[in-house]
Amino acid sequence: MRVLAREPYSYILLESDGEWILTFLFGRAVMWDVSVRLTDTEVVALEDGEISIADLIERFSADSSTYEGRQITPAVRPDKDDSRD
Repeated sequence: MRVLAREPYSYILLESDGEWILTFLFGRAVMWDVSVRLTDTEVVALEDGEISIADLIERFSADSSTYEGRQITPAVRPDKDDSRD
């Protein structure tokens, strides 16, 4: 598992076995982590700068049906030994 990007207390973008996983904080008074497998379209859009991680988080937070069937439970977090590229 490789950390691609992170924003403390906001999100971690991971790559694992060719799959990109976005784990982000969700909630208001009570916060919890949500992990979502990104689609190939989302990955390409991120790589090309067409969308940002903040855009994805906003979309996912506004409507959970946008990641229906792609949520990973329990949430995915990197090991201490995982490096950032």
